Amino acid sequence: MRPWGVLGVLSLALMLLGVDQTVLNVALPEMQDDLGLGAAQLQWVVGAHTLALAAGVLAAGNWGDRRGRRGALIAGLVVCGAASVLGAVAEGPAGVIAARALMGAGAAFMMPATLSILVHVFTDAARQRLAVTIWATVAGVGVLVGPVLGGWLLEHYSWRACFWGNVPLVLLTLLCVPLVVPPCREEEAPAPDPVGLILSSAGLSAVVWSFIQAPARGWTDGVVLAVAAVGLVLLAVMLCWERRAPAPMLPLGLFRHRGYAVAAASLSLLFFALVGSTFLLTFYLQGVRGMTPLGAGRTMLIGGLGVAVGGLISAVATRRAEARWVMVAGLSSCAGAFLLLAGTTTDSGAGRIHVFLVLVGVGAGLTGGPATGLIMRAVPQGRAGVGAGVNDAVRSLGSTAGVAVLGSVFNTVYSGRMAGASGGGSGQGSGGGARDHLLSALAEAKLMAASAPVGSTGGGQSRAHRMELARRLVDDAAQAFLAGLRTTAWVSACVCAVGVCLVLLALPREGRRAKAADAVAAPVLTARPGEAG
Repeated sequence: MRPWGVLGVLSLALMLLGVDQTVLNVALPEMQDDLGLGAAQLQWVVGAHTLALAAGVLAAGNWGDRRGRRGALIAGLVVCGAASVLGAVAEGPAGVIAARALMGAGAAFMMPATLSILVHVFTDAARQRLAVTIWATVAGVGVLVGPVLGGWLLEHYSWRACFWGNVPLVLLTLLCVPLVVPPCREEEAPAPDPVGLILSSAGLSAVVWSFIQAPARGWTDGVVLAVAAVGLVLLAVMLCWERRAPAPMLPLGLFRHRGYAVAAASLSLLFFALVGSTFLLTFYLQGVRGMTPLGAGRTMLIGGLGVAVGGLISAVATRRAEARWVMVAGLSSCAGAFLLLAGTTTDSGAGRIHVFLVLVGVGAGLTGGPATGLIMRAVPQGRAGVGAGVNDAVRSLGSTAGVAVLGSVFNTVYSGRMAGASGGGSGQGSGGGARDHLLSALAEAKLMAASAPVGSTGGGQSRAHRMELARRLVDDAAQAFLAGLRTTAWVSACVCAVGVCLVLLALPREGRRAKAADAVAAPVLTARPGEAG
């Protein structure tokens, strides 16, 4: 067995997952025109993947612990490949949404499997830290590669190519996994916990659904509040059950481990700020700065390079300093980046956005690796799949909550600015997304400019007047969009600052003695000779 070869294959699978999460973002307008998708259907093309991933990741991680993590990875790849074909040939909204949900279900098996296999294969503590850091870096870079690949496929083919493109990657990974990745299963597999599995899946599904629907329906909508309440009750019941279950799926004692709890919370805060704000940034680049989808994707890729650089720095720094200081540096870099974004105006050049992307990418790279390593080092070997599932669940919940909450903050600011502006009718209302608000204003401006007759003096004057109204509407929409973006950037900076305080005040110091103990204990917590089966 060659551990670095295993890491290469697992990185390929993880890159595939990251691309799948975002590759369709730039293809949504073309899909909407081709399939006649409504606003709610468009929302679920994106949300179905997140919902299925978050709902199934704990259960899938537990399944991998019991039945074999390599088998879980292969099962996830097969599901993702089949879902890609289904999405590519879909003739209506239902087929695309079902394909996205299946891709999320496949990802729920693959993500915890990749991480838990890593900590099984790398028995040396220092190498394990490096491998986990690479894992976290690849996960971040893959998400940012998605829009670039999607933009290129749209320029040369159609939105269906975003699904077809997965198929050869899935086949290549399926060929490599049995040849390179060793069997990874406990000799004494944990007993099944069907009650815990059902309660966790149902509770997470309800909470994520409420986050996805809240921006469109409103945070005070009765259905949203009821579903959220049901989800929280189910999760509370799950915790009570896990405390008394003879063989709990999720050992609750882990959450009394401060390193585990603080690392999970810091990851959730990081992804809340990171995904929520960068989601809006892609629409700023296209709607305000007039970039093509491919151009916007290339710009966002700067953040991916930042993640890679931050991951490399993290891998070196954690060998010489405590993880807490590396995480503090990362979260501080992200906070500074969002403060820089909060100063964006219509006169700001591209350099400000480039610096923001570098800072936030480096910050994410510095934070993700050490936090993931702390989570996995606290988990017993027999529960590595569930531990990885918790890592993936907090990332997914943080991302979903960030898009929902920051999207709602943006909508409130945007609508308030447009309500008092000339031609502000298009911006009113709290429903809809950032793209709908801005692009509907631009479409209205084009209609106004083209609707007046030309030929008579009166007609010419009318056209000139409408052209002036259209220009003012575009300016008002851009200013309102930037006001919303700046506000969300301030909120994101505050969230990252909370993360800094949390790590400084609550994360235990490692110290030399703790590091030495970790180096000795790491093989026990990650892999033992003869364990694979």
